[in-house]
Amino acid sequence: MNFTKLQKAAKVAGITEIEVYAEQGNGIEITAFNGEIEKNTAYNTNVLAIRGVYNNQIVTIYEENDSDEVIPSIIAKIKDNCSIMNKVDPFFIYGGDKNYPKIAEKECDFDKYSLEDKSNLCLEVTKKLKAASEYVTKTEVSYEETEVTTTIKNSNGLDVKSHARYGFLVVEAIAEKAGETKTGFDYVRFNSIKNLDVDSLVSSAVKDAVGSFGAESIASGSYPVVLDKKVVSSILGAFSSIFSADGVLKNMSFLKGKLGEKIFGDNITLVDDPLSLDAPAQHPFDDEGVCCYSKNVVENGVLKTYLHNLKTAAMMNTTSTGNGFKAGVQGSVGVSPSNLYLKPGQVSFAGLLEQVKNGVYITNVAGLHAGLNPISGAFNLQSSGYLIENGKLSKPVTLIIISGTLQELLNNVLIVGSDFEFKRGVGAPSLAIKSMAVSGK
Repeated sequence: MNFTKLQKAAKVAGITEIEVYAEQGNGIEITAFNGEIEKNTAYNTNVLAIRGVYNNQIVTIYEENDSDEVIPSIIAKIKDNCSIMNKVDPFFIYGGDKNYPKIAEKECDFDKYSLEDKSNLCLEVTKKLKAASEYVTKTEVSYEETEVTTTIKNSNGLDVKSHARYGFLVVEAIAEKAGETKTGFDYVRFNSIKNLDVDSLVSSAVKDAVGSFGAESIASGSYPVVLDKKVVSSILGAFSSIFSADGVLKNMSFLKGKLGEKIFGDNITLVDDPLSLDAPAQHPFDDEGVCCYSKNVVENGVLKTYLHNLKTAAMMNTTSTGNGFKAGVQGSVGVSPSNLYLKPGQVSFAGLLEQVKNGVYITNVAGLHAGLNPISGAFNLQSSGYLIENGKLSKPVTLIIISGTLQELLNNVLIVGSDFEFKRGVGAPSLAIKSMAVSGK
């Protein structure tokens, strides 16, 4: 769609501001279940979210047709929808920043491989899963490849564009032994098929399943605990809304009124870095067109900033931090971190176990949404893992619940590990915790 034509038509119709948020995407999805290709599809998407201001009211309409032919229809819909509204809430159509970070795109080799090659990759991984253990009885392997181009243009001068291309490989192994059935799962986001570490992914999923055979509960009590890096990133991700100014304004965060205060231990630094090249994705701008940048949200335990979009920044008399993101093209702009991570330390995972000596290593948690409260920081999470005995992993443990508050947890960190990893936009190392409440037998 020719934006200049749309803008001129809007001006003639009395529409004072107009913006087009366009997302074009394409990709493929392949799934192999038990060594047979169950799904093999390709898709294309093209969605426009168009915001218009008429009579000091703002509305958003959606279009899949991006030709100039729909311009009259768009203008009519904006005027009609605005005419029946009577909102007094502030709205923002951002004029853009002077400079935006330039991010070098990660090279992809997807086009060097045929659809058959990608299907065969799923079948190859299936064979590796079954060969990894005699107890693996069922497998599922999914390959997904996505390319997305996002463009935002508006009548206030904003004109930004980003492009991303990436893939996901997801593996699941179901293992059976002596009447027990266990499931192991792992995934990786990647840009190069050639450099995929399939063996590591297979080993992780199979170990997750087979390693938990014979697991039992343990006596309730307070234990020294090592939280696996995946568990730490999951907990941080589930609690990430506490850093949102929107959550603070709605009294949905225990961090309200604590800006500049010590909230966690000295060894805790949390960074929101949308530009991190270590993360799966980079974001030069948010979904309002505001320039993104790296910032310490918590520095050596001190809360340095809330995360803002344009609306919350105006309400708290500050500037946006470039964290105005949507859940999808047709979603509304909220506030969320982008590449939030806990800064790693210097001690290896083996070193964490040695320091703890005797305790519990938590590898999996469940109930992250139902089992935590952002207002109080409390959590109660069904968990599993292994005992730590004499600095080594020993018996598998299951049917336990770890509980406490995020404040207690991050003020009680004995050692921050060095085994850092990003998972779905949240990064963390493993943590050794002085003591946690564990409910078991």
